[in-house]
Amino acid sequence: MTMAMNYFVSNDWNKNQYQNLNNIRTHQNTTTTRTVLNVIVLGFCSALIVFSFWNFNQYDTSKVSIFYLHTDQTFMQTSKKFLSFGLDTSLLRNMEELPIADERFINLARHLNPAFIRIGGTSADCLFFNQTHTTSARIISPIDGQDISNFTITNTDFELLYKFTIQSQLRMLFDLNVLIRYPNGTWDDTNAQDIILFAKGSKMNLDWQLGNEPNSFHHVFNRTITAEQLAKDYYQLRNLLNKVGYQKSFLVGPEVNHIGDSNKGQSYAEVFLEKDKDSINYVTWHQYYLNGHEAQVNDFINPLTFYYLPMQIESMLKTIKKSRKSISMWLSETSSAYGGGAPGLSDRYIAGFLWLDKLGYSAKTGVNVVIRQSLFGGNYAMIGPDLLPNPDWWISVIYKQFVSEKVLKITSPKSSEYIRIYAHCTPEASLINRVPAITVYGMNLDKSSAKIIIQGIFHRLNKNVKIFLYSLTSDHLTSRNLRMNGEILKLQNDGKLPPFHPIIVNPTQIIILPPFSMVFMVIHGVHAPTCIS
Repeated sequence: MTMAMNYFVSNDWNKNQYQNLNNIRTHQNTTTTRTVLNVIVLGFCSALIVFSFWNFNQYDTSKVSIFYLHTDQTFMQTSKKFLSFGLDTSLLRNMEELPIADERFINLARHLNPAFIRIGGTSADCLFFNQTHTTSARIISPIDGQDISNFTITNTDFELLYKFTIQSQLRMLFDLNVLIRYPNGTWDDTNAQDIILFAKGSKMNLDWQLGNEPNSFHHVFNRTITAEQLAKDYYQLRNLLNKVGYQKSFLVGPEVNHIGDSNKGQSYAEVFLEKDKDSINYVTWHQYYLNGHEAQVNDFINPLTFYYLPMQIESMLKTIKKSRKSISMWLSETSSAYGGGAPGLSDRYIAGFLWLDKLGYSAKTGVNVVIRQSLFGGNYAMIGPDLLPNPDWWISVIYKQFVSEKVLKITSPKSSEYIRIYAHCTPEASLINRVPAITVYGMNLDKSSAKIIIQGIFHRLNKNVKIFLYSLTSDHLTSRNLRMNGEILKLQNDGKLPPFHPIIVNPTQIIILPPFSMVFMVIHGVHAPTCIS
């Protein structure tokens, strides 16, 4: 069923004019009676406003969640490409099926710029460039059923990938094969040189990785590369990139997984950082919440599921601290469920809660970039095989529209496991007449409506402060549709984004979050020194 939206006061927002937000008008009149009435009415309204402020903290806090916004300083700052995404290397096995030349696909990717697009995954360690190293039969991994036989891409394939990234206004991050090795166990970089030299000769600007989840090689490929050896391999690659002319290109690693569990990917990363000779620009690791073959609907909205990411981030922060290096981390491959995602769940509305919360929590804990798996392909795709956007694509577009890289601190004296709220400065492109704004976003995971109040801006109120509210709901949790303030989001016929129509509310109002909803609230006109460019 469609969520009711009648508890909001609806207003039209047509021309983005800040001065039109003030709906209080004072009109002069020449008659004495009208003047006296105006004075009385204005006095009464003023008394109500004063009373409302005096009474603001008198709400029953057992029924209303209060969040306090700190506007005086930037809490954290992420990359401008913070929200990024990937294409799994396995898709390169059948290049003719990858729609990177389709204008519809290019258009959808372009709406998500600026971003990195990572070409990586298990098959990255099976990929050869312009050299045929194939087997007569497919080799299937006993872990996840993936094809792990070697395959080849050509310079034409690589050119098509790069052309797609340029047309989409993205930045390619390419994962090189680390399993091509000499008999003594050292990395054979001959094939990597071929790719790098070809890219440089073609004047391509891109960034690099080496290997995918090396701490799990024993389980996936029945091979082992130690963290010490991988550190040497990365140092070798960094020198190669510098020699060829890619000194300014990022090299990120070690691409570990299983952080915080019995396989202890963080231990592998710890040794890697200890032996690494400052070859990497960012520490990278992979994160999933659920097993895609087992996940159920309730797993995606269970508050306990959301606590897994904070534990993993804390584990990696401790690992980096032990290295005594000043380096930030990337979630370089991440989604709701591994194994290609959960069918009928990871590409539906219900997956948006984990995705939006991951963006919010990662940003506030200092993660520099989050690379979503995957833009296309698998059950966790942001774009479906019909080249229409899935809900997480829309959530990502809305996030890009209203959330900047400047993270603000927002706190609550009484935390709720069902209400999760974050705050950032609003991007300049979404400001009204360049007046600073703050975006508060988050979700209500409960089956009942939730009431929230945003404090911390009220002592600086002026008559033009308004909250532009964008409430996201769906007809049901496993729907492919996403509604904004009750209207289904669809691209326009020319491929452009539809206008995002807000509901305008006063900052002193209690804001009601519908059951199982996500929300973006852009607070225009608030005094926020840290958000001034």
